[in-house]
Amino acid sequence: MLSLASRQAWPHILAAARFAPSRLVLLHSEDENESRKPAERLKVFFDGAPSLVGSGGVELAEIPDNDFQAIQNRLDELAAGGAPAGAGRLLNFTGGNKLMATAAFRWAERNRVAAFYLERGARLTLFEPSGEGFATRTEDLDGGIANALDVLALLQCQLSASEVERPGQRLTLTRRGKDLDEAGFRARVDRGAGAVRDLLHVEGSADREAAEGDALEFLTAAVALKHGAAEVRRSLRLKVDSPLSPNPHQEIDLLFNWGGRLWLVDCKDRVSGSLLVRNLRAALPAPLSPQVDRHLKRLADEMKINPVKALKEDLIANLEVGGLRGKIVCVRKVPLAQEAHPYAKLNGIDVVQKADLFASFRRMMHPGGPATRGDLEDLRRRFAR
Repeated sequence: MLSLASRQAWPHILAAARFAPSRLVLLHSEDENESRKPAERLKVFFDGAPSLVGSGGVELAEIPDNDFQAIQNRLDELAAGGAPAGAGRLLNFTGGNKLMATAAFRWAERNRVAAFYLERGARLTLFEPSGEGFATRTEDLDGGIANALDVLALLQCQLSASEVERPGQRLTLTRRGKDLDEAGFRARVDRGAGAVRDLLHVEGSADREAAEGDALEFLTAAVALKHGAAEVRRSLRLKVDSPLSPNPHQEIDLLFNWGGRLWLVDCKDRVSGSLLVRNLRAALPAPLSPQVDRHLKRLADEMKINPVKALKEDLIANLEVGGLRGKIVCVRKVPLAQEAHPYAKLNGIDVVQKADLFASFRRMMHPGGPATRGDLEDLRRRFAR
């Protein structure tokens, strides 16, 4: 397989999982950030995942990016240098710039080489030699073919400007957690995080001191694992990829691989700052002095969290962590402010209430699946609220 490298890693990973090439040539230009370094990261990833490409079967090759004929000439050189002929070749022209992709496709057409393009939604368009031209067919790739791949390796493959400062904790289900039937598991989830801790196997370290949101993170991780995720990473930290920036700039609550994408989960299990101030105001003896009243109003303003701003921060983090195929889920104990819901919907962000955790993750991870009695009970509770 000849594959045009770019900053998006998933088209290469899903293609390798789908076609299982015995040899993969990652074609990159001299552009360091857009092509060469992403290709190098992909090679490191594939070298560590021999189930996708045979051991030693991945190599890098530089090609031009601004000369149509020179691109085709370089592909001729690579083909003459040992790539199998005829039906043994396959071109992935999803990456690269438009000139590179067009030139590569025309080269494939001239040399009777099958070629394909992978859309963002995992729709594969395949061009196969037929008669004097190409026969075109499409298929929807099942992202589940990549569900077993390591979360941390996928993250490191996609990151460009940042690096992993702390890998956090790796969470998996214990044998008891795997064997527990759904009704029993849901009952544990309804009782809270303390009831699922013995169902989780935890490796690695996070912050030494327990934080208020830890319980919701463990609870959410357990639900994602029960619905099929092989592992969940908790409390990862990222830093800028530079010796001049030693401090982390981003912490990820939860991250897991499912359906051919990385899921970034943002958990918040706390009441709003404005509600805390209202409770404080109610607890203070009345009447309040003008000075105290003024300070409380200022404190309330300072503690306001713009819900749309928080979603924007998630979008920025997701673009770096998951690329164009990244998925954002916001899990909240307190309902999200009404004005934030349209923004979340327009940007493909799923907002999940803590009370609906199990059923919501079922719907997201298994869309179109059959409803269960527990799902119907969750719906009744939602409508009752």
